[in-house]
Amino acid sequence: MELNGNNLLWFFAFLFLMGGNGFGGLFGNRGGVPMGPAPATLDDVNEVVNNQSIQQQLSALGIATQNNNYETAKMFQDQNLLMQSQNNTNLINIIQGFNSITQQMMAQNANLGQKIDALGFKMETCCCDIKTQMLQDRLTDKTAEAVALQNKLDNRDQTSTLLNQLGRFVAWTGSGTQGGTAVAGG
Repeated sequence: MELNGNNLLWFFAFLFLMGGNGFGGLFGNRGGVPMGPAPATLDDVNEVVNNQSIQQQLSALGIATQNNNYETAKMFQDQNLLMQSQNNTNLINIIQGFNSITQQMMAQNANLGQKIDALGFKMETCCCDIKTQMLQDRLTDKTAEAVALQNKLDNRDQTSTLLNQLGRFVAWTGSGTQGGTAVAGG
């Protein structure tokens, strides 16, 4: 392999990027001060593991808190939906109750109207019946008066006819003596 200027440049760049540590410390040990990080001790490893455990616990606690917040919000939402549903049900029941009362009132008003109309008809019929009965009673009374007057006239005419047929007539009192007046026949 031939080394030209370009390849050589890449070789030195590679060594520079490695920091000189990759060749057993030939280039990287500058007076005993290492260039890279120090090796980890047991305490360092335990601290990292404990830190990761705490981070995982905090992460789990954050997720649990978010889940609790979500569940709480969901419960509030469900409760609000339930309350709205119950409120809507109550409103529907109230409206149906008012509609039922209105229908009952309308039916009752119609029934009362029919009863009032029937009462008016009965009153009108009753008044006509009463007036007719009053007229009938007056007619009966007047007919009875007419019959009585006719009977009086008939009796007077009959008496007059009888007395005229008898001739001279003298009235006697209940004592058997002749009364003071005489009725002339004829």
